[in-house]
Amino acid sequence: MQIRRRSTNDIAKNIKESIEDPAVQFSKTKVEFLDSGAAVLNLVLSGKEKTGGWARGRVVNIIGDGSSGKTLLALEAAANCYYRLNKDPETFPKVKKIYIVYNNVEGVMDFPVEEMYGEDFFNAVEWIQIPTVQAFGRDYTRRVKALKDGEFLLYIVDSLDAMASEEELDTFLDAADKDVPEKGSYGMTKQKYSGKFFGNLCGIGQGKDTTLIVISQVRENINVMFGEKYRRSGGKALDFYTHQCCWLAVKKKLEKTYKGETRPYGIIVKAKLKRSKVSKAFREAEFVILFDYGVDDILSSIIYLYGEKEKRMDFDGREFTSQEKLYSYITENKLQDKLKKMVGDKWNAVEENIKVHREKKF
Repeated sequence: MQIRRRSTNDIAKNIKESIEDPAVQFSKTKVEFLDSGAAVLNLVLSGKEKTGGWARGRVVNIIGDGSSGKTLLALEAAANCYYRLNKDPETFPKVKKIYIVYNNVEGVMDFPVEEMYGEDFFNAVEWIQIPTVQAFGRDYTRRVKALKDGEFLLYIVDSLDAMASEEELDTFLDAADKDVPEKGSYGMTKQKYSGKFFGNLCGIGQGKDTTLIVISQVRENINVMFGEKYRRSGGKALDFYTHQCCWLAVKKKLEKTYKGETRPYGIIVKAKLKRSKVSKAFREAEFVILFDYGVDDILSSIIYLYGEKEKRMDFDGREFTSQEKLYSYITENKLQDKLKKMVGDKWNAVEENIKVHREKKF
């Protein structure tokens, strides 16, 4: 679809039409989702264990400190899009072509992506490195404008914190060349551009099957007395224009001992949905990430249903005394869907029982 710049008269006309007929401007849209890789995380993000996850066609923000699983979650989302994307969605045209772009701003990828998600996936992803917010904004805008009906785009920025503005980068390089102190207000041009970009994105991406995942680092609010102790960079733009903000924190390291040496082989991550325009906010759950494997959906579901500690577990009319034995039984008998349903049933039972029932107002 050709995007043209709207004149002041166009905007005034649209406002007038929306007043006379609100349906012209505002219509309720069914939200579809992209699988996060874990049923429990899908429930946090969307309230749906099997068909839920990251909001499709929206802007998503994943926030966390170092080694909390941000990059792995983004890779997991990309792999699920490549292998399991719903190509016949209700709100977008039938998908004929998939584009996945990973903007690795930091220029480092420590995971064996080919081993974890397959060589076909690795080769299908366009791996790029764009260091400034302006260049990223132009790149993403061009891709979205060029997107045709039947084309799906997942664009991942890892991370927004690693980006500078073009002005800041020029100042930094000039100061290095001249060996003089840097001048200017660091960070302000980046924040101002981010606000303009995300604001314009609402119009540019309308009707396009494109999802933007932005990864952010946790920052600490110094001397905070009220409000959140932690924040993420990017200014207010990410507060206003994102549809899901999911915060991650490492709860526990998973460790094994062999020949007298104890080493971690994974982590349990706590996810909290602090902002959502597509589901109930402030939901949280825990899921498992295994090094060199990624999100472990089955183990995450087992822990959600039965707890972290090994104990007797009843499943499918049988009794199990270890998580690994139950894990093997589920995979060998292809009972993953049954496990997901149990997870969803438990989650929904809690949601139903915390409701405050009132008479209808109207």
